[in-house]
Amino acid sequence: MHRVYEEDRALVARMRAGDQRAFDEFFNANARRLLAFVSRRSTMDMASVEDVVQNSLVKAVNHLGSYRAEAALFTWLTEICRHELVDTHRKAVRRPTHVSIDEGTTASVVAELRIPAHMEPESLLETELHAAAVMRTLQLLPQHYARALEAKYGDGLAVEAIANLLGLSTAATQSVLSRAREAFREHWEATPADAVAKGSPR
Repeated sequence: MHRVYEEDRALVARMRAGDQRAFDEFFNANARRLLAFVSRRSTMDMASVEDVVQNSLVKAVNHLGSYRAEAALFTWLTEICRHELVDTHRKAVRRPTHVSIDEGTTASVVAELRIPAHMEPESLLETELHAAAVMRTLQLLPQHYARALEAKYGDGLAVEAIANLLGLSTAATQSVLSRAREAFREHWEATPADAVAKGSPR
């Protein structure tokens, strides 16, 4: 059974009723956090990051009726923001800008997802893994696998929070994470070493 986030639901109800103070609370509580959320996932300049956040907040306000309080309001916002960021990256694909997640996130994801150290070649352990290679590998996975891995290793969410995000039970979420890690490993190991190091397409 989903946990219901009563305070968040009450805030959304106030916003839908036109309470200006509720809108102020909403923006003050979430705008800065969303800026950090997007900044960790892109090398865009700050003006572009702010555009993504602003567009996400506007879309959220326009779709408040879809919020069911089965996840934290901020978690719901990050899903909207994630889609907005993906759309922005897709629109920019023909421009000579490099899109990636940040190096810190990459290091944590790869550290958790790679095969055990005793099974890896020493050279792989010493390789500086490019963030774009990890993002590209995530994009090869089924969407719910990528969302689960990004939520756990990128956002640091607990399994319960990820379960709420995916609409699954805790046990089912643990199973999804296990299968997603295995799928990530398979794709990662199938990528040529020079593509991993340079961040170039396969």
